[in-house]
Amino acid sequence: MSDNTITRRASYGPSSPEVGRRGADTRRKIVDVSLRLFAEQGFFNTSVDAIAKAADVSRATLYQYFPGKDEIFVELLNECGAALIRVSRRIGELGPTEIGLDNLHWWLGEWSWVFEKYRTMFVQWAVVASVDTEVRPEVIGFINEYNKRLAARLEAAEVEELDPVTAATVVSALVHRLNLFQYTDRTYEADPEVLISNLSIFLELLIFPKTPDRVLESLSHPTTGTPPIELPPKPAAPGLSVAERSSGLSKRAAATIRSLVDAGAAQFAAKGYFRTSVDDIVAEAGFARGTFYKYFSEKQDLLLVVTTESSAKALELADRMSRLQIAADDDIDLRTWLHDFMAYMRKYSGSIDVWTEHMTDDHLVRATGAYAQASMDRALEAALTSVTRTYPFDPVANALIFRALLTRLPEALREMSPEAGDDAIVDLLVACIKRGFFSHSI
Repeated sequence: MSDNTITRRASYGPSSPEVGRRGADTRRKIVDVSLRLFAEQGFFNTSVDAIAKAADVSRATLYQYFPGKDEIFVELLNECGAALIRVSRRIGELGPTEIGLDNLHWWLGEWSWVFEKYRTMFVQWAVVASVDTEVRPEVIGFINEYNKRLAARLEAAEVEELDPVTAATVVSALVHRLNLFQYTDRTYEADPEVLISNLSIFLELLIFPKTPDRVLESLSHPTTGTPPIELPPKPAAPGLSVAERSSGLSKRAAATIRSLVDAGAAQFAAKGYFRTSVDDIVAEAGFARGTFYKYFSEKQDLLLVVTTESSAKALELADRMSRLQIAADDDIDLRTWLHDFMAYMRKYSGSIDVWTEHMTDDHLVRATGAYAQASMDRALEAALTSVTRTYPFDPVANALIFRALLTRLPEALREMSPEAGDDAIVDLLVACIKRGFFSHSI
């Protein structure tokens, strides 16, 4: 073994007596620079060297304060998490009353303010928590602790027919994801106040489904509704489907392409697109590296194929949703659809994250994903407007709430309880849909 092993001094914590005023300023600068770089490049694309250079310190100096970028991320997570906890402590009395609804509405507004202040971290923790990383347990640990605090408030309010911890998980999942949609420009320019008001009523009905109509009508609503969702132009993507890539090839070659696409989708979902290498993909598929380059020019070429396939599947699901009678008592078709949607998200979540979280500048990837998303949102909008309600209801805002429920809640439940099965998750999704959207329909 070499005698030149580098010995790194223990990092200075934020309250270390060895830091001093100048050291504290340096530490703060490192944290602030990291936040900016995470916003510009994403957590996974930001290196320790880049942070040190932007903070105008040496790599050795940075290591005096943090063992690595994971620890910087955790410090930022704790900082924005503390702000959320402060807001949760100030939630007033909740319940099926005008005061209860007003307190819920106030909390959602304060949550949005915190999200805006720390939006970079909320976006990045959504990315980090979705793949297997060393930081992921820290993120999930904070979310679970926060949900326990919120559950205590809901238990005190005597939440109806839902376990308080489960109800808290639903609430925090929806609030976080809807705010994430706003920051990543996926709300069709809906007025934030419209979103908050409609989310307030949805959550009120979810927690207290017997809330009187007069209470729901008491909430102050913006007078202008959101225009109906319009589809963007459908992008042309010739030659990008698996069938087109396989046209004219042997059955063996077609099967190889199929295996590589499936392996790519699986690795993107497990590790994230940027942390997945071509070596990871061929190892998953059981091929040599040269086989990959026989059919794909680069990893992004494969991403385009996976995105095209996931988009086509989303359009199929959207068409089925637009024909569902989800307000009906018979929910067999809805349950089947939800199982299929969850399978779709499990398979393609990694490639979906690339365009939804603005992690690529590739126009075709983003355009293909945006078209599929708008098609799904229009289907959700149509399903929700199949009945009349007794309170102010913005169809687009509620389609976004529906999207947040579908895309975040199954993941949040598995984080809370890894053994949560699909049937149990579908049971809860159906309960949320029926209570939050249709308990006061006519």
